[in-house]
Amino acid sequence: MSKQSLKHIKHKLDFSLKTVGDMALKRRARNIVEGLELKDGDKVLEVGCGNGYYLSLLNRLGLKLALFGIDNDQIALDDAKKFIGDAKVKLIKADGSKLPFAENSFDKIVMSEVLEHVQDENKTLKEAYRVLQKNGIFALTTCNIDYPFLWDPINWTLQHFFNTHIKAGFWAGIWNQHARLYKKERVEQLIKKVGFKIIKAESLTSWCLPFNHYIVNFIAKLFYSHKLPKNLASGMNKFKNNRQPFFVKTIFSTVNLYDNLNDIFPQKIGVSIFVKAVK
Repeated sequence: MSKQSLKHIKHKLDFSLKTVGDMALKRRARNIVEGLELKDGDKVLEVGCGNGYYLSLLNRLGLKLALFGIDNDQIALDDAKKFIGDAKVKLIKADGSKLPFAENSFDKIVMSEVLEHVQDENKTLKEAYRVLQKNGIFALTTCNIDYPFLWDPINWTLQHFFNTHIKAGFWAGIWNQHARLYKKERVEQLIKKVGFKIIKAESLTSWCLPFNHYIVNFIAKLFYSHKLPKNLASGMNKFKNNRQPFFVKTIFSTVNLYDNLNDIFPQKIGVSIFVKAVK
């Protein structure tokens, strides 16, 4: 791909990420998109697409991509259809451990914040490997058990001093609806076991705001329940490249300034683990 094309994709990505206030999500999204090395004509699958954010983001990059998403939750797929708003993006109800595709069907595969939910990690990763083409790129993120104290102080304290955590509900924080969190070395081991060659593996987002996870979840609940004022909701809509009111722009700019510490002073801990691998 030409430098001009890469510059164009970066510009589109930067523009689309302006409406993302969650610093951990923004960092995951940037690493995934840049790691995929996308080009016109790529056939891309997202395993566990949820409400369709990554598919929406990929669809706004100005590339001619064939986009597919699977999830076993029909409500999430209905939300994805609404948020993406493009019938060309194919959404299919299926389980990641039994993908309804032939071998070598896709050029790129995304699996973000999914592994911590599944019953059989090995089977799910094997399926991703099966449907990815030779030399295809696999981009994965998952929750890091070595997350920073400020992200979720309550569960960090419970883990480190009492070897426990809150298992469900709002105060479960980073553990909510997750069967497990991972050490980076464990994720690498699982991915290598099914045949992938790891190109890059790192922890993301070590610097964050106090109680960041709770703040993000609270605002997300207000957004999805339509309880935010219309102009604020529009400026915080990560599925659209909307203009932001001054108040939202100021808050997001402040968060971005703090997030820059992750580039200036990188740490071994982090909210997420990112892995780029090839078949």
